[in-house]
Amino acid sequence: MLQRTETFYRKKVHEVLNYIHNHLSDDLNIKLLAEQFGFSFFHFHRILKTYLNEPLGSYINRVRLETAVKIIRYSDLPLSEIALQIGYCDCSAFSKAFSKEFGISPQKFKSNNSIVLNTHVDYKINNFGKLVSDIRPKIVLLADKPIVYTKFTGEYTGTEFNNVWDNFWEVVRRNNILSWKPDVFSVYFNDPHETNADECRAECCVASNKKISDNEYVETKTFTGGKYAMFRYKGPHKRLLEINEYILREWISNSSLKPRNSPLVEKYLNNYRIVEPDSLLTEIFIPIE
Repeated sequence: MLQRTETFYRKKVHEVLNYIHNHLSDDLNIKLLAEQFGFSFFHFHRILKTYLNEPLGSYINRVRLETAVKIIRYSDLPLSEIALQIGYCDCSAFSKAFSKEFGISPQKFKSNNSIVLNTHVDYKINNFGKLVSDIRPKIVLLADKPIVYTKFTGEYTGTEFNNVWDNFWEVVRRNNILSWKPDVFSVYFNDPHETNADECRAECCVASNKKISDNEYVETKTFTGGKYAMFRYKGPHKRLLEINEYILREWISNSSLKPRNSPLVEKYLNNYRIVEPDSLLTEIFIPIE
C-alpha cells in the first residue's frame, strides 16, 4: 500500500511539474492547480513542498525566470514579449523580479548575454562541462539543531552512498519527519584525498526534533553548528567532490580565512528525484575560525 501511494504521488508531482513547464504564460494559481489535480490546497501544498524542498510558488517563479534567461540568450524577442511568455503581464514587474534573482537587469543581460548570471551562485557547470565561478561566499553562523540521521562509511561518490541516502529518505518520509521546509544535508568527516575511500565517514541528516523508536537504521542527536564560509553551487551532485576540492585547495588556501577543525556540510536546496541535475542547488559550508 505504501509503495502504491508513493508511486501515485510521484506520478502526480511529475504531471503537475510538466503542466507548469508547459503553461508558464498562464495564471498558475496554486489553489486552482490543486483543484485541477484533485487535491485539497493544504494536501497539495504539502506534497509538492515535500518533493521539491521549496514552496511551489518559489519553484514557479524560479522556472519562469530561468526560462526567460534561455529565451533572451537564444532569441531576438523583445523583453515585453518574453515577459508575457513566462507569465508576467507587466514588463516592469518582470524586470524587477529578474534583477532581484540574477543581480542584473534583463535589458543589460540582453545587451551582453555572455554575462554569467546567478550572482548568488558561486560555482556552476557550463554547457561545455567546465567549472564556472563567480565567487562571493557568505560568512554564516549555523545554529545547533536537533537532527535525525544515519551513518555511512565508504566512498562518498559511490553508488552505496546514494543507496544509503535513498533508504534514509524513505524512512524519514514514512515516519513523517520532514517539516514544511525540510533542512536536508550531509556531514562529511574525512577528506577523501587523505583518507582511504572505504574508511570515509559521513552522515545523512534531516533537521527535526521528532523521535523514531525501534529503528536501528536512524538515530537522533544535536548537530553542532558554528562559523562557516558558505558557497552555493548549481549543477549535478556528481561534481560536488570536485567543487569541494576546488574550494579547499584553491580558494580557501589563498584567502585570509582559517579553516576550523570541523566536518564539511552540504545542504541540498531541492530534490534530486524531481529536479533536473543541471538545476540542482547545493550550499557548501566550509568550517572556519
